Amino acid sequence: MKKLHLICNAHIDPIWQWEWTEGMSAALSTFQSAANLLDKFDYVFCHNESSLYKYTEKYAPALFEKMQTLVQEDKWRVMGSWYIQPDCLMANGETFVRQIREGELFFQEKFGKSSKTAVNLDAFGHSRGLVQVVKKCGQENYLFVRPYSSYHVVEQLSNPLPDSTFIWEGYDGSQVKAHRVTAYNTGLGRALEKIERDIDFYQDQEIAASLWGVGNHGGGPSAKDLGDIQEFIEKSDIEIVHSDPDTFFAEVEPTQVYAHSLIPCMPGCYTSMIGLKQKFRELERDLYFTEKMLSIAELKGVYEYPQAKIADAVEDLLNVQFHDVLPGSCIKSGEENGFRFIYHGLRELEQAKINAFFALCKGQKVAAENTYPILVFNPKAYEAEQLIECELSIIPTELFEDSLSQIEIYDEQGNKLCAQTVKEGSNQSIDWRKKVVFYGKLNPLGITRFTAKTVEKSKAKYPINQDVVFDNGQKRVVINAKSGLIQSYVIDGVEYAKGALFQPYMWEDNADPWGMSMEQRTIGIGDNPIPFEKLEKPDGVFEGLQSFEMIEDGDVYIGAEAFFGLGNTRLRIGYKIYKQGTLVDVDVNLFPSEPNRAIKLHVPIIGEEYCGEQVFGRESLYADGRECVSQNFVAKKCGDKYLEIVTPSTFASSCKDGEIRFTLLRSATYCAHPVPDRPLLRENIFTPKIDQGQRDYLFRLQIANEQELSKNALEFIEKPFAQNIFPTVDERVDNGFEVSTDNGEINVVTIKKAVQKKG
Repeated sequence: MKKLHLICNAHIDPIWQWEWTEGMSAALSTFQSAANLLDKFDYVFCHNESSLYKYTEKYAPALFEKMQTLVQEDKWRVMGSWYIQPDCLMANGETFVRQIREGELFFQEKFGKSSKTAVNLDAFGHSRGLVQVVKKCGQENYLFVRPYSSYHVVEQLSNPLPDSTFIWEGYDGSQVKAHRVTAYNTGLGRALEKIERDIDFYQDQEIAASLWGVGNHGGGPSAKDLGDIQEFIEKSDIEIVHSDPDTFFAEVEPTQVYAHSLIPCMPGCYTSMIGLKQKFRELERDLYFTEKMLSIAELKGVYEYPQAKIADAVEDLLNVQFHDVLPGSCIKSGEENGFRFIYHGLRELEQAKINAFFALCKGQKVAAENTYPILVFNPKAYEAEQLIECELSIIPTELFEDSLSQIEIYDEQGNKLCAQTVKEGSNQSIDWRKKVVFYGKLNPLGITRFTAKTVEKSKAKYPINQDVVFDNGQKRVVINAKSGLIQSYVIDGVEYAKGALFQPYMWEDNADPWGMSMEQRTIGIGDNPIPFEKLEKPDGVFEGLQSFEMIEDGDVYIGAEAFFGLGNTRLRIGYKIYKQGTLVDVDVNLFPSEPNRAIKLHVPIIGEEYCGEQVFGRESLYADGRECVSQNFVAKKCGDKYLEIVTPSTFASSCKDGEIRFTLLRSATYCAHPVPDRPLLRENIFTPKIDQGQRDYLFRLQIANEQELSKNALEFIEKPFAQNIFPTVDERVDNGFEVSTDNGEINVVTIKKAVQKKG
């Protein structure tokens, strides 16, 4: 080794074993200490995460001014430039854009500087899709630690890295320099020990970097560490400099290319705290949906874009993406802190969305007598027929269940559409509230109007404990009444089921929410799976229901449900067999009551090349039982088609022996961090378990062409916004602005108002 760059930092988790208030206090203490030491020692302090700088400006303005001065003197260097160090696997690509942009804008405004290096030291994996986001946001380098543990042989865990410093290539061919450091943290007064280990570890490298400074709960440099390091520098035959990531990367020129995601690591984090993950996805989807609606409303001249409300919701989203919150590795109060961010963001977005929706609907023709207008906003930029759901209140005809009506739907030309009246959200024996699902052609990124009318309906009686068989010539689906599971899924004469589909299993697991053991990382989550049994006499929350029965049958779909149990845990599986296309929807209600268990759905299907959606891309996933992470869908290739399963409410799955296994949840313990040679949990005391209470899941099974995978997933996940609204006599002020594309395979993630310029 010829040269070593020392990068002094202080890893600060705002939320982990503590809540945000204590994390912020640790940041203030760390920053003050680092500033004081910069007056006494000749070194460089580096820190990232604009969120912590923002709170410093708010709570310690004099300290913040001192930091600004130190930055101008080049003693304190902005590192990373992101809003926070997020989880780097589970968020949408656009959310990573916001992480970078929010941080960069802050640092440019307050310090006139930002970093060319993205720094994510403690994330538990990094999607390959990040490369193009980082590159196209103007950053050139990527610094990380995990998924590889300190000084471990990386071949033990994943695709081997070509070297500690390499070129990381994204799905679109974008490239950044990347470097894996051994660790980000040092013990108080023991920084030199770590630096010496790094010198030994990197002895074959001409230029290397060593991160040091007390972290996790802050701390950074100490006077003893700085004294020890200065003495070591003076007698070393290696050139050792106090530095920062940008300076280090400017001096290295790797040539070897790595074109994979940086996983797996801590695979339990893809599932632990699933309730929070599901709400995070809801906030994420709602943000970009609302931005599109607001942008169209402003571009049409009907509503002013509420920039401040959207900015608040964005910050809520970015805070929840923190790498100890979204992965489910924090304490219970940290989880609650995350939910507060989410619900605040959802409330802000709900108000903005409804305001824009009513503005877009203004000026519609007043409804004819005995009709119910349904106005629908399409978030897609292409015109297409989509499945629409809407609840509405009709004028009650009778106050008795014997008199029933159903909804018919007509388009603006008066054509009757394929529609079905299904169970509404309310539970009153009055013919009053209605829910209708129907197929309608929607205008791109705009409002489409439909008309609902009521007609008489006879009360339906559905078969109990009989097989459900649907066959329309293209699709044949059989749900076996004895097992309560799909036993056959045939499309165009091809049988895709290799056994019972969506069979629930309970696996033995442990209390560690990270899944840190080598077995969990390299073999998979859980042992000794036991199948749930269909309840012949449903009990508990399902008491009084039938074991298996059909619950809906109309022009749109057949509905059925079955009930299962194992130990004290109960589970319902609902089915929708759509009468058009290849679709089958599966919804699950899970009531877990056992600690240290993983609940999975097993789906044995034909096909090769298990793959799943990543950040702005698709990637082959492990097929050896290891836990995988994916976003909106997983798929297996079957000839020239794909069997696709859309996954709007889960991230985790595994695949082995031709069987996909979706991990629904892990009943681990909050923040139960393994420590060698010590018990994982304190004995003889109750410790709360994660994800107790009802958890709900959705899946969609379908056959797709390769180019349809993302589009199909989004048609299930990004639903049209439909409301029964009676127009008033207010005049229309729409200027006629429109956005559209003829290419339905292009997904417009969002359209938002610019921050740095008008537009």
